[in-house]
Amino acid sequence: MSDVDSFLQQPIERRAESRRACLLRGDVVIGGGRAEPVAVLDLTAFGARVAMRRTLLLPTRLLLRLTLIDSVVIYDAELLWRRGLDAGLNISGRREISGRAH
Repeated sequence: MSDVDSFLQQPIERRAESRRACLLRGDVVIGGGRAEPVAVLDLTAFGARVAMRRTLLLPTRLLLRLTLIDSVVIYDAELLWRRGLDAGLNISGRREISGRAH
């Protein structure tokens, strides 16, 4: 296989900006306000990759809640893809709440 063939077989990057690796504690908030813990592995201004502890049935629209040191950040999220326990989310509508109460 030539270098050109190898290059053409590589996946196309569709993100508007590059991923930033991170490891944040969060929750996906689904039906009826039920929260399930997740680890946020990658984060951009427009998306996140999360890892779940167990298999969950995720709706197309949900909330992503990040627990930071001195605040909680909530995003509206849309499920884009799913592979095993990992999921890709499109995020928007950032809201920050001071303090860690949720």
